[in-house]
Amino acid sequence: MLVGSAMNAAAAPVGLMGTIVRWQYPKASINHAKGSDAATIDAEGNRTVPSTVFEANMTTEASVAQVIQYYRELLTRNPKNDEKVGIQPEKGRSVLFRDESKGRPFELHVILVNSETTSTTLIVSRGADEEQTQITWKQYSRYPIASNTKTPAAPAEASNADGK
Repeated sequence: MLVGSAMNAAAAPVGLMGTIVRWQYPKASINHAKGSDAATIDAEGNRTVPSTVFEANMTTEASVAQVIQYYRELLTRNPKNDEKVGIQPEKGRSVLFRDESKGRPFELHVILVNSETTSTTLIVSRGADEEQTQITWKQYSRYPIASNTKTPAAPAEASNADGK
């Protein structure tokens, strides 16, 4: 099972579905969900940190305006909302809402949420002739490696360190 967490590395890991339900629009159907290794690499192709990417597609009969209002309220900073979406209250984050509907035959909104360890994107759309609003959710998470962990010395080194 893939595990990831929107919280810091010390928090209990939350799996794919546990993470998605934090962001699920109430009563929306989850039609597709998957998680995978995000393969965070440097310019030379070397792995840098453990990371995951989770995604889900949801549908609801609610209007785009109702869905956007829900996420505006959910992403307002307060302890209850921070706990629900898994972002520590003392950590900073940015939230951007963008309406890309103008001049198009459909409604299209993008929500970006960035914190120290996660980047979350929600795309909310609905065509003029569609009966349901589509919500596409994707979250990239990176998991810092503890730097205060010491590697035990090899037995020969340990005995030399003791002066024996």
